[in-house]
Amino acid sequence: MIASFPTSREPMRSFVDRIQALEGHDRVLSVSVAHGFPYGDVPELGTRVLVITDDDPAGGERLAMELASEVVAMRGHSAPPHLDPGAALDRAAASAPGKPIVIADPTDNPGGGAPGDATHLLAAVIERAMEGVALGPLWDPLAVRFCHAAGVGARLPLRIGGKTARASGAPIDGQAEVLAVARDARQTFGAVTVPLGDTALVRLGGVQVVLITDRTQALGVDLFTHLGLDLTSLRAICVKSTNHFHAAFAPVASEVLYVDSGGPLPRDHRSVGYQRVERPLWPLDEASVPVAVALTRRPA
Repeated sequence: MIASFPTSREPMRSFVDRIQALEGHDRVLSVSVAHGFPYGDVPELGTRVLVITDDDPAGGERLAMELASEVVAMRGHSAPPHLDPGAALDRAAASAPGKPIVIADPTDNPGGGAPGDATHLLAAVIERAMEGVALGPLWDPLAVRFCHAAGVGARLPLRIGGKTARASGAPIDGQAEVLAVARDARQTFGAVTVPLGDTALVRLGGVQVVLITDRTQALGVDLFTHLGLDLTSLRAICVKSTNHFHAAFAPVASEVLYVDSGGPLPRDHRSVGYQRVERPLWPLDEASVPVAVALTRRPA
């Protein structure tokens, strides 16, 4: 099966807590759920449950199949709902001030292979003339160069995004104000930092856009704050990411929403056009069977 299993919410949060509690008891050494990479068109694509036991093959096989059946029962229920951009922005516009709503767009997530220059969500913000919205990162090295050349405070006609894939949408043309620039910037992801390259913060109407040179997804709040953006002043923060943003952005958010903006990575995996996966495979096929693996550590 192909599915998304974010552990930041139910039902996977409780499931992961339970399988972790199984480890170290009744000869169970380790339990893992491997759900693969949904955009990898390879025969191995799919979801597996792996149980490692201390010389108990029958018990490991039984537990692996039991847990695999529970994972199968989560089909269609494990992933968060994906709104269209307009519905998510309407929720943000109607929200109480204080903490921003975070809107994640996994369909243009560079971590999944997307270019990171899709404009669908940005166009929806501009169309609504919303104020107090920030969006990032948007990968556009040429626009960053223009902003650095023009300097902070400059106002210039700027074309951003929509340069790489047909599914990235049309470029956005507008009168941009350069609010901040930075050289060799980085964002935080746990204990490491990830390069952004040269960056620029521009304002197009009521939306502030973080432009980057090194293609990457949203990981840490310093994606925005390194350019002086005060996240508490915003109504909505739009990020290009699927899951990796959550640890850093959820604490500053009143709510986390997900959108399907129609970017290069479709959330309906039936439209991906796989050629090499092994069938049957849900949701490409209605019928598929649980796959579980039990490994045994035998005494020396």
